[in-house]
Amino acid sequence: MSDMKEIERKITVILQRVATEVDLHTLALITKEGRRIAYFSRMNIDPDLLSAMVAAILNMGEMCVNQMNQGELWEIVVRGSNGFTIVSCAGLGFLMIGAGTAATDLGLTVSVLRDYSKMIGEILMI
Repeated sequence: MSDMKEIERKITVILQRVATEVDLHTLALITKEGRRIAYFSRMNIDPDLLSAMVAAILNMGEMCVNQMNQGELWEIVVRGSNGFTIVSCAGLGFLMIGAGTAATDLGLTVSVLRDYSKMIGEILMI
């Protein structure tokens, strides 16, 4: 098995663990350019379209924190009437995306995604 396939497998297992821990229906790891590395979803969401949308959102988020002199971008939260999407930076040009419908403890979800993003960043540095 190639190294990239093994990394993708490890990350997919982590995404499934996160989805269960904080009740998210979709998780993905993509590059800042929008290339999908790993993906898990219990819904019918096009992973390539998700990756492209998140790359566009990231560009706007980075522009915002730069213009406001807010330092390094950590995450972006997009909330709608029926759910939310969180984009968390995973180091070295990677992003972790989590989407769910129950935003009852959004702070906990952001915190868990931040922790797992760091873990994934460490796996990618190997």
